[in-house]
Amino acid sequence: MFDRKFYREIRKWFGALARFRRYALLISSILVPALLGILGAAGGISPEVRAVMVPAQITTLGFGLLLGVGLFWFDESAALVFQKFAHETMHSAVLQGDIDKQRTELTQLSAHINCLSVAARAVEAVLLSASTPDGLQATAKQLLENLVDQRNQLFGTGDDEQWNFAIYLRNPVDELFCLHHRRNYGLPGDIPRNWPVGSGHVGLTCQRDGELLTDDAASQDVFQGKGDLLRDYDRVRYRGIASICIPDVNDGRAIGVLVATSSKVGRYSQDNVQPLRDLAQSLGVILSPRQA
Repeated sequence: MFDRKFYREIRKWFGALARFRRYALLISSILVPALLGILGAAGGISPEVRAVMVPAQITTLGFGLLLGVGLFWFDESAALVFQKFAHETMHSAVLQGDIDKQRTELTQLSAHINCLSVAARAVEAVLLSASTPDGLQATAKQLLENLVDQRNQLFGTGDDEQWNFAIYLRNPVDELFCLHHRRNYGLPGDIPRNWPVGSGHVGLTCQRDGELLTDDAASQDVFQGKGDLLRDYDRVRYRGIASICIPDVNDGRAIGVLVATSSKVGRYSQDNVQPLRDLAQSLGVILSPRQA
């Protein structure tokens, strides 16, 4: 959009240009021929001067004719020219927006490929070696850290929002405890809550063996904790949420949940959660119980 001052300046410029062309046409096609005609009709002009005036009059009339034809066929009003100029400018803005969008998608794809590559190497190392449970969990933590390091490229997460990424695992008493988390709020010693299966967005995801995406968890009570699990800051910190089931590769049931939260409404959607799904699958391979 253009502001009024810019619009007035453009109209003034085109108006001045239109007046100049009208004055040029008036002088070349009317005033000069009339003046030459008057001088020619007046007496006392030598033949030499008259011989110069006639070609000048013919030339001036020819120039006026050409200028008039040009103005008739090609002249445009200031408003029409400005409208075309505005249209081309807006078209350029649309093209620039498309370029910026493609650049963002390319950056996201590059970060996604990097995460897939790191996860593939980690899974291969686990499958080819006899790792201890502590070693497997350390690998899972490293994969989460790698994804969090690229949160801006993958999800557009900004420093002005409160974000959180976590891996929850299911224990024998049907509770989900936090194996590892990283966030940009709270204190280093804060301990994440344990979520019973079926409670909150973490427990619901595990119960359903699937995934939960919500634009604004604060607007739906079903995603909130109950009793001792409820915190007064939950509706501020946890708005856009993606909770992805970590499947057991043996039977497909949930052994845990990969969680990404943000204080920004609509942070996670079907368009950008594929890196979380891929990481959840890799975590499933790494953390699933080994069959004898």
